[in-house]
Amino acid sequence: MATSIETSLKNKIKDAVEIPILTRCCFCFPLRKGLVAFAYINLVLTVVVTSFLSLYISYIRNSTEADQAALASEFARLITDVVALLIEVIMTVVFIIALHKKHVLLMKIYLYFEIVYSIFAFVYSLAFLVKETASELFLVLFQLTLQMYLVILIWSSIVKMERDGSVKYSRERDPA
Repeated sequence: MATSIETSLKNKIKDAVEIPILTRCCFCFPLRKGLVAFAYINLVLTVVVTSFLSLYISYIRNSTEADQAALASEFARLITDVVALLIEVIMTVVFIIALHKKHVLLMKIYLYFEIVYSIFAFVYSLAFLVKETASELFLVLFQLTLQMYLVILIWSSIVKMERDGSVKYSRERDPA
């Protein structure tokens, strides 16, 4: 009984929500190559941000007692940010491996991670909304939009890989 309810609920959700299947990344690059480029750019940016945050944490720890007291409330948040970024680095490496090996299971794992990570990041940003400026709020919303687009691209690639057995691209030529 439980499996039929679970299955019928899953079918109802599938029928109610239609996720578009995209064939191009940013409307001009092939899907897989665009995802590979995005993954490498994401990896580099995440490592750079993690490095800067780590240097800032080191600066706080090496500062005077008066400065440490003033920045103590920020210290826990910075540690949380660095840990989240390290998890993102690990998962981005997994995603890069999945893209190069065309491994569907690893791509699904990254897809689910990206969905959960996006939700947590958005809620985390909303929790500290009183401390953020309008430009930081814009960046949070832009990041959420970009992550939703990435989720749709990954989903499209997974659907294509499962349908075709692998990711294959053919150049479409217009008969002139």
